[in-house]
Amino acid sequence: MQHLYLVRGLPGTGKSTLASRLANAAIAADDFFTEDGVYTFDPSKLPEAHQECQSRCSRGLDAGQDVAVANTFSQAWELAPYLALAEAAEGEVRVVVLDLFDAGCTDAELTARNAHGVPEGGIAAMRGRWEHDWKAGNPLPPWERPRPRREES
Repeated sequence: MQHLYLVRGLPGTGKSTLASRLANAAIAADDFFTEDGVYTFDPSKLPEAHQECQSRCSRGLDAGQDVAVANTFSQAWELAPYLALAEAAEGEVRVVVLDLFDAGCTDAELTARNAHGVPEGGIAAMRGRWEHDWKAGNPLPPWERPRPRREES
């Protein structure tokens, strides 16, 4: 049985390094933005990057490989597509959280450590929305969730 490792953590915690040690097929959405060793982030292409990451994960699982996906996975909805892929492939999922998600570092330290230039404000925002108990989180993306009704005055 193949394994799917979902490596969670804030930028700069060592997710990619750990993923590469867990499985030969180590992937991340950030791979989409790297060409010839140069990382060029384009936020408008994030949906495409995540779709490509999920496709690569699916192909690896379908080929019977152990796969490790390194992404922040700050909320349950970000893990949900990968959990579905593992279920379809009858693989075992292991969610790995790096040193309680921040490796014991401040936002400024993570800014200095992360390889993709995520600014301190971005890291602070991720920390603020982090779901420690991802199993209790909402598996629907925010844009698919019902909006709360406003009471009329």
